Amino acid sequence: MATMEHTASELRHQVEVRQRAIRAERVQIVAWQVLILVALLGFWEWSTRTPWFVEHSIMDPFFVSRPSDIARRLYDWVLGAKAGYLWPHLASTLWATLLGLVVGVASGFAVGLVLSQSRRLARVLNPYVIALNSLPRIALVPLITMIFGLGLGSKIVTAWFMVFFLVFFNTFKGSQSIERELVDFCRTLGGSPRQITRTVRVPNALAWAFTALPNAVSFALIGVVICEFVGSTKGMGYLMITSLATLNATDMFTSVVVLSAVGVILVTVIRRVERHLLRWSPEFSS
Repeated sequence: MATMEHTASELRHQVEVRQRAIRAERVQIVAWQVLILVALLGFWEWSTRTPWFVEHSIMDPFFVSRPSDIARRLYDWVLGAKAGYLWPHLASTLWATLLGLVVGVASGFAVGLVLSQSRRLARVLNPYVIALNSLPRIALVPLITMIFGLGLGSKIVTAWFMVFFLVFFNTFKGSQSIERELVDFCRTLGGSPRQITRTVRVPNALAWAFTALPNAVSFALIGVVICEFVGSTKGMGYLMITSLATLNATDMFTSVVVLSAVGVILVTVIRRVERHLLRWSPEFSS
């Protein structure tokens, strides 16, 4: 009994040491990230106020603005003279991005899972899938806008088109990468094709699909913003194209900073959802 208690105490001690090491590593990573950001912003601000850099490089504040000006403009849009100006545009872009992302992920996962279980159908449709994936997505934005109009529909379709194939190929590969022996073992235990799909193929394909989601978020956001470039009266893309028309670098970079922050937040949320849904996988269970 004493030996078992001693062993349990040692295990608890090892777990506590490991948790402290993980927390310390996270603090160090965050500290380095903040340090790099401060250094970059500091160099940006300093170079745009140094005459030599302004004259002999691209660091002219007329073209690249300044971090201090961007911070003031962001404050004006959120709490200052133009309080509330940012939110309708950001909400419009975010709503279209989320809808396009959901539709693209759901359809890409479903089609990838179905085709992975029918080798003949996959071979028949292979040239068409490759042809569609080879289309220049950005170049098709004007055509999508012509068909679906200047509203929410064209943004969702553009985001879907940007996301679909990313998730489709990962899902297809993930579902096909299951070891044949595992499937045969499940059949030996009496598992039906539906049970094997639900308990083996779907979890494995889901793990592969999640690896595409960070890129899918970025691509969906890019697709929506580009669609807003073509024709829109609201959205972050509209703010950017308006600032270009008025040669306002501060508004342009403020919009870019907001979009970058949104992208980081969305990817962080996706990572947390992935950790929750795939807590059974070795990557997260440890």
